[in-house]
Amino acid sequence: MAKAKTMNRSRNQLATAYAPESFFTFEGGMGACIARSSAGESIQLSESTMDLVFERMNELGRAWFDAAFFARDGDPAKPRILPPQCVDQALLDPTRTEFQLPGQDRFYLCRPSHMEYTPAPLTFVCRTCGMFREYERLADLDKDLENLTPGHCPNPKIKAQCDWEQLDVIFVHWSGHWEAAFPGQWHWSDRDAKVVKRYDSCVCGSFQFKLNRRSAGIGDWFFECAACDKPLSPKWLQNDRDTLRILGAAMGPDRLTEVRMQAAPYRASSAYYVKQDLFIDFKDGSQQLLTRLRPGRVAELKDFVAKQYGFAVQPITDQDVQKACEGKSECVKDLADYLAAVEHIRAVEPQLETFPELARAAMKGLLDLAYNNQQRILDDLRQRQILLPKVDLPVSVVTNLQHRQSMFASKFDPFRLAIEHAALKTTRLDVETRTNGKKPYVSFTRLDEDLAPEDKDKTDQVQNATRTLLDKLGLEDMGLIREFDLCRFSFGYSRMESTPILRDKRGMDMPVRLNLFPPVKQNDSTRFPVYVVQQGNEALYVRLKEELVLEWLSSLKCPDMFTLNNGEKLGAGLLGAAQPMSPFLDNLPETATPPAYFYLYTLLHSYSHLLMKHVSEYSGLDLGSLGEYIFPADLAFVVYRNGTTMDLGNLSSLWRNAGPAMLTAMLGSKATQCGTGSLCTERGGACPDCVMMPETSCIAGNKLLSRSVLRSIGGAPRLDKRGTPIHGYLDMIAR
Repeated sequence: MAKAKTMNRSRNQLATAYAPESFFTFEGGMGACIARSSAGESIQLSESTMDLVFERMNELGRAWFDAAFFARDGDPAKPRILPPQCVDQALLDPTRTEFQLPGQDRFYLCRPSHMEYTPAPLTFVCRTCGMFREYERLADLDKDLENLTPGHCPNPKIKAQCDWEQLDVIFVHWSGHWEAAFPGQWHWSDRDAKVVKRYDSCVCGSFQFKLNRRSAGIGDWFFECAACDKPLSPKWLQNDRDTLRILGAAMGPDRLTEVRMQAAPYRASSAYYVKQDLFIDFKDGSQQLLTRLRPGRVAELKDFVAKQYGFAVQPITDQDVQKACEGKSECVKDLADYLAAVEHIRAVEPQLETFPELARAAMKGLLDLAYNNQQRILDDLRQRQILLPKVDLPVSVVTNLQHRQSMFASKFDPFRLAIEHAALKTTRLDVETRTNGKKPYVSFTRLDEDLAPEDKDKTDQVQNATRTLLDKLGLEDMGLIREFDLCRFSFGYSRMESTPILRDKRGMDMPVRLNLFPPVKQNDSTRFPVYVVQQGNEALYVRLKEELVLEWLSSLKCPDMFTLNNGEKLGAGLLGAAQPMSPFLDNLPETATPPAYFYLYTLLHSYSHLLMKHVSEYSGLDLGSLGEYIFPADLAFVVYRNGTTMDLGNLSSLWRNAGPAMLTAMLGSKATQCGTGSLCTERGGACPDCVMMPETSCIAGNKLLSRSVLRSIGGAPRLDKRGTPIHGYLDMIAR
């Protein structure tokens, strides 16, 4: 029992619910344990996937540090926050003042295959007489097990048949540290210049205590002397030794509230929040598109945005081609062939009408060949990203593009998501090649043999009925992606709060500390584990109708609503109107000038939750087993099955068995009703009784949600404080 034992669970469970430093009980709820870091199976990742994992870790860690460090910025009356209070010491630079992600060699990327665990906390209370016992180590508990029996009651006053149980309450702190209960406290000793553990004794001299648990609030429990029944204090209190160590000599009465821990059941959600992220894993496919997101590739990203969303592109001149090929040995032949074609065109085209009729036909053929050669070389140079067209993007788009990494978290970056959507089209949505007789993507209005009715004569009827329903739902397309590849990884945890700031805790905002998982031994070195899970499950792809979304956005009369020039898509306006979105979506505006971009994101997000709710109802899948991915500039989203167990084709079965019925149900008025009624409407039209989802399913932490963007419920989202109801998207279509 003195050594950590090993358990096996599903990979997703090991990377989240049973990740290192989480508390749990086994089936039956008997005995609390804490998970310990373990080295999982080695995993082979493509270079691009590995780079994205570290890029996301760096982004989330830096954003966490900045938010926590400046939690009290601008309030000189509050104590200053120190960098070690914000993130793990390993996430600080050598001066311990700034965030810095350790080198890749300090991490061990692995597939979660098992997890070690030990019993914790090692504190016990007698159900009969209330006597309390604690143990520092498992070995100490092992030696004393024979005394934790009914015949060995340690109560000095009244002997009883002791019935010992593990105390299911611990003390937790926003530093990420936890503490088992004991009759005493941690303190900072100025004399010894270190944190010391002080055990209390009763005035009668006794060191034996009972735990008084008669109060309904666990924070009001207290220790009392087993000999004279005198309370040790009005209620038990504990200090966080990590924060005491960080503050050191600066510890004073004004900072006492910062070190106080909070009593909580180890099963409470506040006891542990795993830090994880995910992204679409294109592996080695579509890398030519994805490389445009790298630093120094702004010109190529502008080129993509211009072509994708209809911005004006200036024509390429011969001088542009020569300048692009200048000094590049791989372009010598291309440039020579291009100039030869140009010279032929200049020589022949002005004289074409002067040739005899028979010769004119031959010369026209040669002229067409020269034009084709010229275009072929231009296309090839652009494909190789040697030649970039000159684009004239609006200032708002250029500004957002240049500052996208500071403005947007990766999962909310509209430019990254636009690239990812284009890559998804290249690798899935537009691929007609069949594998084992099945296409990677099947639109529900163009069914393949696998999704078509058994009676093939009814296929056209089903497709036409589906098209009618999609039109009523305002959807341009909806279909099944057979393998939606995702990479999910977890690397750390926090306690008390899942975000960097614990708001107004005892009259002060507290920095919540981001902790890495404790290191493991791997190849004779100590490294921090990062648990990586790759999956490729079925997903539903949905894209809204552009003209309807534009009409709906215009009806909202947002002060920053944009206009589109000829040939521009709606995404062109959205990229310029995009608003900052941090990983935690904190400080979202609630004003009388609601941004159009947040309204658009709320529409897509709320529509995604509406679909997830119905997918769960009609497929039997739990809501927690679903996830979402949103592409705002392309007016699209994906709802996918989240899991690493065998994909049993739940979503394809859903469509075959009840696809049209599900779409019909989504159109019904009951689809967006809420049991909370007017209270939910007044608060923005989103609550757990209607469109909110488990945190594991929601990409945005249940923010930017409202039923009012779908149906006219007599209110508006929380972001809109103008005080007037809005028209829902589905109601606008019905009118």
